[in-house]
Amino acid sequence: MKSLRRAVVVLAAGQGSRMKSTLPKVLHPVLGYPMLGHVLRNAAAMQPSEIIVITGHGREAVQAWVEQWASHQSGLCVRCVEQIDPRGTGHALQFAMPHLSETDELLVLYGDVPLLRQQTLAALMSARGSGPVSVLAGHAPDPTGYGRIVTNDTGQVAGIVEHKDADSNQREIRLVNAGMMALRTDFAASALSLLDDNNAQGELYLTDLLGIAASQGEAGSVCVAEDWLELQGVNTRAQCASATDTLRRRVVEHWMNEGVSFEQPEQTWVETSVRLHSDVTIGAGVELRGCTDVHSGAVIRRGSVLEDVRVEAGALVKPYTVAQDAVIGEQAQVGPFTHLRPGSHLESKTKVGNFVETKKARLRVGAKASHLSYLGDCDIGAASNIGAGTITCNYDGKNKFQTVLGKGVFIGSDTQLVAPVTLGDGAYVGAGTTVTEDVPPGALAISRTEQRNIEGWVARKKSKSESS
Repeated sequence: MKSLRRAVVVLAAGQGSRMKSTLPKVLHPVLGYPMLGHVLRNAAAMQPSEIIVITGHGREAVQAWVEQWASHQSGLCVRCVEQIDPRGTGHALQFAMPHLSETDELLVLYGDVPLLRQQTLAALMSARGSGPVSVLAGHAPDPTGYGRIVTNDTGQVAGIVEHKDADSNQREIRLVNAGMMALRTDFAASALSLLDDNNAQGELYLTDLLGIAASQGEAGSVCVAEDWLELQGVNTRAQCASATDTLRRRVVEHWMNEGVSFEQPEQTWVETSVRLHSDVTIGAGVELRGCTDVHSGAVIRRGSVLEDVRVEAGALVKPYTVAQDAVIGEQAQVGPFTHLRPGSHLESKTKVGNFVETKKARLRVGAKASHLSYLGDCDIGAASNIGAGTITCNYDGKNKFQTVLGKGVFIGSDTQLVAPVTLGDGAYVGAGTTVTEDVPPGALAISRTEQRNIEGWVARKKSKSESS
């Protein structure tokens, strides 16, 4: 069978006034990602030749975000089309039609319905068969505000009646329109010109296409979603929070089914772009964001927040670690209360402990910085040990400089390494030293003054204080 040439049109022109925000509604995040982004991801999974996003309110911001997203979609044509003087959903699709390439099928989605599953969209397209149109529907617990799916005496779909236009009998119908449609392109091209605004809202309803199909002797079809929750749009902050929680629970359940353990699933945040492997353990209150990738056997303890972090097999992330754009190597240990800033790379069997901050730092195999240190713009050699209170002084107020430690270097507590500086293999630095010059391999660097004990000093001080 010849494969269909498919286009997706996403309606994203709504004002979203109930959000009470300067940010366009479709750009509000749901589980850390704009709701429009969730819709576009699912649209792209349907393998279309092109995606058209209909914009309106906040056009500049929406278009900028779509263009940024599209730059990462190889081989997919994505464009925005502005709906001028919006007059309903049918009017929006009319604006898209002149911009479409030659296609067989249109999939119409909404930018504020972020919970739709890919399998539901596939079922919607399958339900159309060779017919003119299929619509996505669901059994609403409370159908108020939704268009009702109306059937004729033979049980075929006769059309959709919007809530404001429905009579008392029609309002008793609980099978309601969710808005999404699959359309045969040639039917859409001709039927859109037949829409009129003779209705309570004075708009061109996309839903009238079913009635037009029936009047032409072509039956439309209905695809009923299994889960009502995935059909719900987002119009308020409360609905946005509810959608986030629904998606969060869905994501966590997916990973539990894939062999991941969650100590308290209801208190864990895992975004849809995160990847987890079997036998990972996630503690309570953990947040995994962005493109974080956690490999088998790794443990992430309570309260840790990781964004765009690769955690390799067997690593242990102790409580309340914060890391961004970093790598935690195999069997490495991090935390508690560690901050890994962008560019930090901990190789295998390294240890970075409590109240250590790293930035653009590479710790080679087995290196340790157990507590109370700042390591920035540095390369720490294998098996080196960083004492408490060590600071790499990498910034002179104008430029950043590099600190390089060879293998097996020992840094005593309360040391300042003033970059640029290099310490050779096996070098030692005494506690309290400020290193301003390179240290040769195997040498001891020490800069503190010789200790001097002043006998009787305390007694003389006390006597002086008492006499005054």
